[in-house]
Amino acid sequence: MTDSKKFNPAKRKKLNNPVRLDWIPPALIWNVINPGTGSTFVDIGAGTGYITQHIANLAGPAITIHALDIEPLMIDEMAQTLPADTCVKPQRMQRDSLPFADNSIDGIWLITLFHELEPPEPLLAEIRRVLRPDCRMLIVDWEKEMKACEQGPPFEHRISTDTALQTVTSAGFDDVHQIPGFHFHYGILAKKA
Repeated sequence: MTDSKKFNPAKRKKLNNPVRLDWIPPALIWNVINPGTGSTFVDIGAGTGYITQHIANLAGPAITIHALDIEPLMIDEMAQTLPADTCVKPQRMQRDSLPFADNSIDGIWLITLFHELEPPEPLLAEIRRVLRPDCRMLIVDWEKEMKACEQGPPFEHRISTDTALQTVTSAGFDDVHQIPGFHFHYGILAKKA
């Protein structure tokens, strides 16, 4: 992740725009990431936790979702705004390092973060390390070729779908494929072998 591509935390209120729930449907994320047997999930780059909490509402109280971010302001925002009884656990992470044991996580998602990773391989290796076998990772990021949406990062910062698919495959994930259902974004689902 480079500072030039990193989301400016001073603009964090933009992350709470309800239109994002249409563009990046929480139900779609939850349905593809959870085959029904897991209880511990991770949102990397959770920001304000806005979408994370909507996913948690679908998941139910028996689930734990670790909402990770490298920015202290984002962690503070989540601590102040998330419901007291939420299953979302805000936690600061270090760049390219996940604070979990090997094979301990049932699913991981990254929403509009992949384009910030330079290079992405160290974090992808960490994700493979902590995911349980046969568990899934979902990347949702901004389409590079879609000029219709002026929201999001500059087009030159975005990563094409093909490049993202190749990068995830090269990182050792299985069953890497694109999934539909996002507006202005692509979704890439992959599984740890």
